[in-house]
Amino acid sequence: MTFHEVQDALDDVRRRGAQARAEHVRHGLSWPYLLAEALLVFMAFASYDLPNPWGGAVLLPSLLLAMGAIAVYLRRAPVRMPLTYRGALLGAAAGLGLVGLFRLLSDVAGAVGVPAPHTVSAAALCVAGVLTAHRWGAVVVARELRGIDGSRGR
Repeated sequence: MTFHEVQDALDDVRRRGAQARAEHVRHGLSWPYLLAEALLVFMAFASYDLPNPWGGAVLLPSLLLAMGAIAVYLRRAPVRMPLTYRGALLGAAAGLGLVGLFRLLSDVAGAVGVPAPHTVSAAALCVAGVLTAHRWGAVVVARELRGIDGSRGR
């Protein structure tokens, strides 16, 4: 093999990796999955405003629906990417940040006198989260695909 053949093979591997990452993000942050995830988060967070026996009862169906959504996501995924430590830590940090932001917003809404502070905070977080995640996904996909056509070096 010549140097150019090896370089072409490496470039092809990088190109296929970028395509796989772009498709993984595109699939995971598509509108149906974002809306389903937002609905699950809304159900779980807004349930704090329900009377005592019902607030905890909503968490179990939310978890079951989340497991079902994950199963559908994994079954329909066009590209299967392994979970890395970095991805797991990023997901855990995002989840903890989401819960912390929810607690902060609901405390502020409660102090202002909003009738259902957890529901309002959950709705605001879900709308902002869906719009931010969709925009972020478009940026990531564009960045990965831009690397494919050679306009960005690695």
